[in-house]
Amino acid sequence: MHPSFTQRVTALEGLRARTRQATAEFYQKPGVMPPPLAPLIIVRSSGNNTFSLINRATGEVIAERFGHNNATSHARELEADIKRFNVKQFGRHLRDWALRISAILFLFAFFGSHA
Repeated sequence: MHPSFTQRVTALEGLRARTRQATAEFYQKPGVMPPPLAPLIIVRSSGNNTFSLINRATGEVIAERFGHNNATSHARELEADIKRFNVKQFGRHLRDWALRISAILFLFAFFGSHA
């Protein structure tokens, strides 16, 4: 690669890194809300009034629906199902409650032995 191109690429990478850092610092300020996340499911036209629902992370087609309104409503339902309570969240809640209960039992045992 030509030296001038290399210098330009290096300069642009430095600017991109600084931009990412400044953006992260901006959203850490109190009262600043980050922009909403992009949708998890994309609705794309397949032709003949058929729409494909595509998982954005994997790129695989989840479902196909006839009509734009049917496709978008089904995509909203699928995103709501994904955001609902799942096994990972259940595990976190179970762990948190187990830690709370064990701390309370420890306090009772500690103060009960001194009484």
